[in-house]
Amino acid sequence: MQEKYSIGEVAKMLDISTRTLRFYDEKDLVKPAYIEENGYRFYEKEQIKQIELILFLKDIGFSLKQIKILVQDQHGKQSLELLLKQQYQENKQKINELTAKQKQIEHLQKIGVLSAALTNFSDITSIMRKENKMTTVRRKILIFLIMLIIIELIGISLMYALRLSPIIAIVIALLGAVFFSKYYYDRVEYVCPNCGNIFIPSFLAFNLAPHTPKFRKLTCPKCGKKSYCLEISRE
Repeated sequence: MQEKYSIGEVAKMLDISTRTLRFYDEKDLVKPAYIEENGYRFYEKEQIKQIELILFLKDIGFSLKQIKILVQDQHGKQSLELLLKQQYQENKQKINELTAKQKQIEHLQKIGVLSAALTNFSDITSIMRKENKMTTVRRKILIFLIMLIIIELIGISLMYALRLSPIIAIVIALLGAVFFSKYYYDRVEYVCPNCGNIFIPSFLAFNLAPHTPKFRKLTCPKCGKKSYCLEISRE
């Protein structure tokens, strides 16, 4: 004789409510093995396995509508394989979207300038657009720097080959560094994290300031505080 379990026992076993089990019954997902005259529902192991499958499919993202199709489909195994592939792609897309949003949030927290600019949402939009544009600017500048280094190395090699004075090589290198620095300077501006002011420092302050790939320690001309300011594109 097969073991039978009351609706309460099944609910406790699977950590769900009796209301959920009644709902599954109403929706023709899983019906009790039998119902006694007094209305008590009883389940056997076969029904419990079906409920476990439904809970598993729900947990990985299937809708009850999809689950019902699978339960009632004579070719449920093939349908399940197709739906699993579809659900996998949908979940992957959601994960990618959430990951992208998380990165944006983390980035906003790191740059630390938005709280100072919250009085004007158009300023925030402009700051973020220009900050994102810096990726393209930095890429162009990196290519330009590599080309400049190659040209300088070729020039130095030719000077040594022609036995010219090393002073010429030093002068060329210094001029190249100044030119590169000016090229970079002309394409950036900075956001003060204290007051949200967008400003362009002097060329001297720009070159002497300690910096990271995205920040430069500058004194804001508006609030007078010296801090690491976010670097954004002037364009």
